[in-house]
Amino acid sequence: MAVLELFTKAEELKEKPVSEQVYLGSTVLLHNARWFIRVRWIVVIIFVLTGLAGNIASGVLIGIGIVPPVKWPWFLSAVLIITNIFFSIHVHRLSESSRKGVEINIWLQIITDLTVITVMVYMIGSTSTFIAFIYIFHIALACIFFRPLGSLVVTLIASGMYITDVILEITGVLSPRSIIANNLIMGRETPFIALVNAVTAVFIWLIAWYLVSNLSRAVRKQDKKLSDANKNLLKANREKTMQVLVTTHELKSPFSDIETLIMVLKFKYWDDIPESVREIIGRIEAKSHMLRERISKILILGNLRIKPADNAEVSSVDIKEIIGSVLENVKEEAKRRKITVNVDVPHRAVNGNKEQLNILFSNLIMNAIVYSHEKGVIDVYAELHGDELHLYVSDHGIGIRDDALPHIFDEYFRTTEGVRFNKRSTGLGLSIVKEIAKNHKFGIKVKSELNRGTTFEIIIPESKNLIGKED
Repeated sequence: MAVLELFTKAEELKEKPVSEQVYLGSTVLLHNARWFIRVRWIVVIIFVLTGLAGNIASGVLIGIGIVPPVKWPWFLSAVLIITNIFFSIHVHRLSESSRKGVEINIWLQIITDLTVITVMVYMIGSTSTFIAFIYIFHIALACIFFRPLGSLVVTLIASGMYITDVILEITGVLSPRSIIANNLIMGRETPFIALVNAVTAVFIWLIAWYLVSNLSRAVRKQDKKLSDANKNLLKANREKTMQVLVTTHELKSPFSDIETLIMVLKFKYWDDIPESVREIIGRIEAKSHMLRERISKILILGNLRIKPADNAEVSSVDIKEIIGSVLENVKEEAKRRKITVNVDVPHRAVNGNKEQLNILFSNLIMNAIVYSHEKGVIDVYAELHGDELHLYVSDHGIGIRDDALPHIFDEYFRTTEGVRFNKRSTGLGLSIVKEIAKNHKFGIKVKSELNRGTTFEIIIPESKNLIGKED
């Protein structure tokens, strides 16, 4: 049995504003703030492991010329734990709309990180090792996350902290430190070289900032151009859709006239028409009916895309009443094909457009009737998962091939088996179902097995019991 899932999570349907995608607005900054916190916990683990190594394997480290890191890793890990707890609590209280609070949180995290890095660089060896280049990590991230001015500020803060550390060491205010014993001696004997190395490192940071910030800015400008081009394409596509809808709507009238004239022929002149001509008129009537139905579905699909549920009339509707109305409309077709429809749906209130929900379930239930074998059984039932209402439309009909299942929501797609079973299919019904579900932020799951049947599951995220109505 094959399974297809669409829109199973509400987050998948949320579209981020273009400006936030291009300029890393509050949505992206909030994500970055959370990401910084997660990374910082990894750094805490590294500091703890370093402290354990310094205490447990000090003899081994001394033997290879490394000064054991005994106290400072524990101190820095404690600082990071305390500050990270604070940042986590603060971020948890923020939302995507509180941009100012997100920016403050990020800047506090950066200042904390740079302070901890400066202490670590001092303990490992400011100029006697290459550890000072660890600042580049934050400089590069700042270039990606912030605009050039913001990333330059981060670079200057890092440079200021590092140069201050080196000056304090070479002037004797701070005792030079190094994790490598021989480098510690050399650092004390060559203060000028130590300063030159520090200035060189800062110069390299500034070059890195310039290159990465310019590259980041160029990428953002290109993203902006692509975004603008995409908006223009969407606008042009919308206008094209409008023109197609107008033209399609105008086609309804000729087909209605054809069907009206056929009715006149049948009512007044049918007995005088030869049998061979009657057959031709019958084929014309069938084709006209099929094309009128296709035109109707094209108009429904086009209107759904131009006027989604967000802009349509949305209200609280009883899902059981919707299903009841649909069954009333399809009962003649079910009776004609001797199909039994079992219904077990509770009275639940859901937010949506009543007309669109009617269309959605009409398509699903009518499909189940059409693609079931005569005297078949269809089950329409619901299950509650918390506030979620899962509504199922299940048949025991012809089913869908595994390779065809991923395409059933594509416009005009029809399986070979489906065409043989129902030559009048337009291939648009499930496209309409998908569009309505997307507009309402409903989930869709489809399970099907060839010659065994198909089950459509509609996941309605929020529903509530209707007090005073019995199921």
